[in-house]
Amino acid sequence: MTTPSLRFRPHGVGRFFVAGFLSLWLCAWSAGELFALWFLWTFLTTGQGPLAVVVFVLLWVSVWSWGGIVALTLVLRCLWSEDRLVLHDDGRLECLARLGPFRRRRALPWREILRFRVQAEAARGGALVAELPGRTLEITRLGNLRQRQEAAEQLNRALGPRPEPREPNPAPAVLPAGWQEVSPSFDSPLLVPHPGLRRRQSLAMGLVCLLVWGLLALLVGGALTRPALWVGVLVLGALGLACGWGLLWLLFGRREWRLEPRRLVLQRRFAGRLRTLGEARALQLTETIDSDGDRCYRLEATRSAGRPLTVDHSGQDPASLRSLGAWLAARAHVPFEDRVPTEAQRLERRTAELQRLRQQLTEAGPLGRWAAQLIDRDDAGRSA
Repeated sequence: MTTPSLRFRPHGVGRFFVAGFLSLWLCAWSAGELFALWFLWTFLTTGQGPLAVVVFVLLWVSVWSWGGIVALTLVLRCLWSEDRLVLHDDGRLECLARLGPFRRRRALPWREILRFRVQAEAARGGALVAELPGRTLEITRLGNLRQRQEAAEQLNRALGPRPEPREPNPAPAVLPAGWQEVSPSFDSPLLVPHPGLRRRQSLAMGLVCLLVWGLLALLVGGALTRPALWVGVLVLGALGLACGWGLLWLLFGRREWRLEPRRLVLQRRFAGRLRTLGEARALQLTETIDSDGDRCYRLEATRSAGRPLTVDHSGQDPASLRSLGAWLAARAHVPFEDRVPTEAQRLERRTAELQRLRQQLTEAGPLGRWAAQLIDRDDAGRSA
């Protein structure tokens, strides 16, 4: 029996205001984009115009074009988008995503999914996600909160009983996506970035290089008749060299970890040349919180002397880093310490901080005691 298709579309009246504002902004964006392109074309064909203004317009139009693409994507997301989930009889789960005239189909690893849930983010709720061993896969943010919750319940019923994911320890020793183990013939195993990811990065950098070098060629052509343009050639040439070096690094270089018994060795490989950067005998997963309250997670290889060596970092879910640390610990037989606090530990810290605040307010005088009573009433109301 096939599970009915689950459809998610944009929801809420507020999306029309967002789309209307962005549509008006895109009209002004189109005028600015056309004027900047006309100005650059006039300068390249006639050589007339201040060089400093040309360089500024060149940089401005790059950022301006990217902003227009993002705004157009948001408009399509608000008005003309859809995510559809289909579970077939043979156990395949497909997600069909549409954004304007563009369509994308992807298969979800149904047999690896532990459960479906809706992330708790603000009042409207977060995305519908699937939890897999060592990582969380986002499915959709469309629809309202109730639709996503009902979809999670329906998918969990179709999924059947599965083992509950362990949170947060012990983490499954599973190599997450983006990494690959390589076994040389006469050396220790290596942990390297996945070749597929490197190919996609190389393609993106190649397109950037093609754009920069194309503009550089046009600027050199204009500089042959106007020597003042050679300053712009030097500036754009330096940018082209930086992009070219980045492309060469993606094609022929990489940072890799050599997995030895009770030791991790970080080394850099480029065009057949190998250089050792450092070694470590332990791993730790840490969390940092910036002034805006955003969390960043970092998996580090610690050593007796010197700063820790960064293995990987993430600004979202630490599950993949936790799995990578567990995998490295099991593979190289090194200790792994997870320093990311659990939700219970976070609640305990908040309770302790609130208790210290109450104590300080109580000792501050009548006004402080009145503020402490307000805090107590608010806590009592929440508990009720």
